[in-house]
Amino acid sequence: MKATIARSPVLSLSRISLVAALAVLVCCKRTEGGKATPAVSASASASAAPATTPPTTELETVKDPVEDAFTLGMPKGWQNRAYSARVFDVHSMVATAISPDGSVLLYFGDPGLPQYWSPAHATPVHREMQRFNPRMKIEPFVRATTYFPDYVKKKFGALPGFALEETAPDAEAEARSAQQFVEAGVKMVPTAARVAFRYTDQGKPMRGLVLGSTVDSGPFWIATVSGIAAAGDPKPYLPMLDAMSRTHRMNPAWQAEQARKHQAQMAQIDAFGRQLQAQHQQNMAALQASAQRHQARMSAIHAQADANMAAYNARMASSDAQHRAFLNYINEERTVVDASGKTYQVDGSYDRYFFNKNNHTYVGGDTTTDLEKLRALGLNPNDYEEVKIER
Repeated sequence: MKATIARSPVLSLSRISLVAALAVLVCCKRTEGGKATPAVSASASASAAPATTPPTTELETVKDPVEDAFTLGMPKGWQNRAYSARVFDVHSMVATAISPDGSVLLYFGDPGLPQYWSPAHATPVHREMQRFNPRMKIEPFVRATTYFPDYVKKKFGALPGFALEETAPDAEAEARSAQQFVEAGVKMVPTAARVAFRYTDQGKPMRGLVLGSTVDSGPFWIATVSGIAAAGDPKPYLPMLDAMSRTHRMNPAWQAEQARKHQAQMAQIDAFGRQLQAQHQQNMAALQASAQRHQARMSAIHAQADANMAAYNARMASSDAQHRAFLNYINEERTVVDASGKTYQVDGSYDRYFFNKNNHTYVGGDTTTDLEKLRALGLNPNDYEEVKIER
């Protein structure tokens, strides 16, 4: 790896522009007409879905418990969860909110969305990093109307009764985002789309609406997503997404620290590449790259032991939790159950899971992994039990 290649100016563009673009994108999301609207009344909501919780724009502030990277206003009285997800340098915000009666789910972000680089601008360093980071891809730019139908099918297509209904460009969202980028002094070209789909949850018909954007900078491009899943019409809840997006604030201290780390990496890019490769090989040898990240994230989330988080965890532990499958797809998790019937959330990257009976940490593996193979990882198989994946 040559220093002259490693110091490509494209790399220095990535973090500052990407963080700025994501911050603008979150704040650009608006309801139909581009204006925040009052909370929809219970009677208006009832005409579309009599059994659902009416929309509200009364919000409470939720703080990222993982990296302290951001705060976000989330609906008061709902079961809220917000956190940072990271693979090496690629960071994203994920937030979900479930209504008190469980009939509506709102979400921002996706922990699996990659950062994309244009093949024409990718250097050998980018191509080398792509080998080790599953969230870095080198692919040509794709408009939102093409990107998100495929995304929705891959993300939610395994839900019972899944069917795409409609994909439509969102010209107003594109225009608003473009104006915001101009005002922020960021050279980005946004595209936006809405994708409607349907599925069933425990036999109940559900409707989903995904709001997606792809934004082209030239050297790199990004995709962002938010959405709604509801027992009735999702559209009355669009003002809630808008109200939430307006409250999103990045932590300046976190941003400064990310910039500092980036500069240090640029100054020692060769060493960084070697460390990246060594860490990747170490994690792969232990079959624990995703599992370790997930366990660290969940520990931070559980440490945020307020009443709202306790209610969220209780819902996810419930055997009849509505939206569980949908949430698992959003968070890229699976639900597993041990011999006593207790459920746990695990990273969704594996085919089999083995829990430590003493501390409830887990190891994931492919279909050939068994208790005896844990010895090769330096683990005592007697300390572990295989847990079952809930389908």
